[in-house]
Amino acid sequence: MSARNLQRLLREKRVLVLCGAGGVGKTTTAAALGVAAARAGRRVLVLTIDPARRLAEVMGLPESGPEPTSIPPERLFADGPRGPGQLDVWMLDARLVFDRMVHRLAPSPEAARAIVEHRVYRFLSELVAGVQEYAATEALDGFLADARYELIVLDTPPSRHALDFLDAPGRLSRFLDERIVSLFGPEDASRGGRLWHGAQVLVGRVLDGVFGAGFAREMRGFVGAFSGLFGGIRLHTERLRARLASPDAAFLLVTSPESAALRESAFFRDTLVKRGLPFAGYVLNRSWAREDALANPEALLEHVGDDPHAEHGVAALSRLAAAEHARAESHRALLARLTEQLPTGAIAVAAPDAGAELEEFRGLVRLGDALAAG
Repeated sequence: MSARNLQRLLREKRVLVLCGAGGVGKTTTAAALGVAAARAGRRVLVLTIDPARRLAEVMGLPESGPEPTSIPPERLFADGPRGPGQLDVWMLDARLVFDRMVHRLAPSPEAARAIVEHRVYRFLSELVAGVQEYAATEALDGFLADARYELIVLDTPPSRHALDFLDAPGRLSRFLDERIVSLFGPEDASRGGRLWHGAQVLVGRVLDGVFGAGFAREMRGFVGAFSGLFGGIRLHTERLRARLASPDAAFLLVTSPESAALRESAFFRDTLVKRGLPFAGYVLNRSWAREDALANPEALLEHVGDDPHAEHGVAALSRLAAAEHARAESHRALLARLTEQLPTGAIAVAAPDAGAELEEFRGLVRLGDALAAG
């Protein structure tokens, strides 16, 4: 059932969002699922917010660029006939996405240039929490709007930053709220009263003291230009939230058998449910739950014979085999517990520990095939 349901997600959804703790193989899993969906015939984009250098090397991609990079069909279908599917990957360039957002929302090309060429703009990613994550939501919204891809697999930052990803547009919008903007407006005591005018003067002095004389004046000019984008940012936020909550989207939590990763995935699952976002289930990564071909410890004893050295060696192998069996049973029990916690229609799938296989692209192919096969 899990395999069939995962295949259905890859076949029917428009957005598949992968979340999870750091170090659980989330980015690799996103890439492998993208490979599987493309090999099944869909036009797929894997969009990663948290780019991994090793993954870029395995896929033969630049770490960032102005547009998604296509995986050559001869690599995607190296083991068989070429299908109609397509796989593109983009290691997100947040500054580039943000520049495009400004050009799209600004009232004129001149107004856009006034913003992006302003020196305050260069500091924005440091001054405003959530710009990186907002850039990801902006990119996702843009790709959904142009309908170039049938499926977008979105790899999010580690789960401790997941709320940043989900809340970034709203937090950025709150930072750019009219009350905040008014701090950088004309120093007019008749607007907002003397207390507010005093706050404006104080903010200006602090900024000039930290960044140099004249910075507050530059900040006022920049915020005045940027304030015209507020309406577009808020509209974008509402539209994207609706898309992520729709039946076209699904959130998969990638975890590992480690207790810390499991705690984070449980917390994030509760967060998704509370927000009304479509929780589709778990991928238990680096798991031995599917290791059905492990040697039987007792069977090894049949090969001992009368050789005492062989008996000693087989005894050591038997202990190792017993440990492997215990680990596999533990992971199967964990997968069963995860399955019991799922809402109707959600899945829990075990992904094998691919290890060194993921040093090459065909390792991603095998991992994707294994996930889709359940």
